[in-house]
Amino acid sequence: MKILEDIFEDTIVRQNLLSKKDKLILGVSGGPDSVCMLHQFSRIQKEYKLYFVCAHFNHGLRKDADKEENFIKSMCDKLKIKCISERKEVGKFFKGDSLEQTARNLRFDFFLKVSRQTKIKRLALAHHKDDLVETVLMRLIRGSGLKGLRGFLPKSKFRSLTVIRPMFELTKEEILSWLKNKNLSYCLDASNFEDKFFRNRIRLELIPFLKKLNPNIIDTLFAGAKNISLDYDFIHNLSQDAFFALKRKDGGSSLSLELAGLKKLPQALFNNVIRIAIEDFKGSTRRLEARHIEELKDLVFHRPSGSIVDLPQILVKKEENSLIIKYLAKN
Repeated sequence: MKILEDIFEDTIVRQNLLSKKDKLILGVSGGPDSVCMLHQFSRIQKEYKLYFVCAHFNHGLRKDADKEENFIKSMCDKLKIKCISERKEVGKFFKGDSLEQTARNLRFDFFLKVSRQTKIKRLALAHHKDDLVETVLMRLIRGSGLKGLRGFLPKSKFRSLTVIRPMFELTKEEILSWLKNKNLSYCLDASNFEDKFFRNRIRLELIPFLKKLNPNIIDTLFAGAKNISLDYDFIHNLSQDAFFALKRKDGGSSLSLELAGLKKLPQALFNNVIRIAIEDFKGSTRRLEARHIEELKDLVFHRPSGSIVDLPQILVKKEENSLIIKYLAKN
């Protein structure tokens, strides 16, 4: 049986997450996962000739937040690692949408700020196998497509950052066991045990129930997500080729797709080409839902020329030979 250190390094090598002399930002919350990751990077620092800084974002949401920040600074001092931290009252930025999403947005804004300050473009996060399974189950319940059901990837892009997840193939149980054996302290976030958060209900209620049906449910769903990722990558590559073949005009203010070619696409490619076109035009598919894709499908195949569909921030118009994507006119 492989030990945690071997799994960590094997993941780095097989997923091509690091090169010698790389510079990294380590996102450290103070919880068991990020504390374990910090110690793993400290352990391999000389071998890889790495330079890294620890980045901690204090959300200011709990009474223990400042104590956790001090804990991380003390740990970094002992390991002789530079620590950059920032405190923001996340509750003041919350507008009633999602407190978790508000916190995530501010946290990544902080990581981007640290990246600009340090000129480091690689960010390591401590997401692990259990996190991925929770993410997949959340998205499955919410009706996600293939892209969502693959979970997160061991390496991805977020704006100017390359995000790596070297704990990707480790379980929570393995992490906690390693910390216990090494007699290493970490912080526990009491909010992780509150059932008001959707992810917590998945972790505390659904997964324990699923384990009664299949004790290996974490490994089973993890393997399924990896297979879905392979399928998605194949379909996405075909869809990108189709998108570039159908793209006719891009003047910045609009994007045009050949209508006849769109109608000939298999449904899976059609859905993905539409998503790629919207992302290419506005920079993201945020707020684009399955019902929007169905409405655009109806527009392409059944509505007359001149018909329009309003989507978040954009409109899509069907013309005689083209499907036109434009920004909504501002009043």
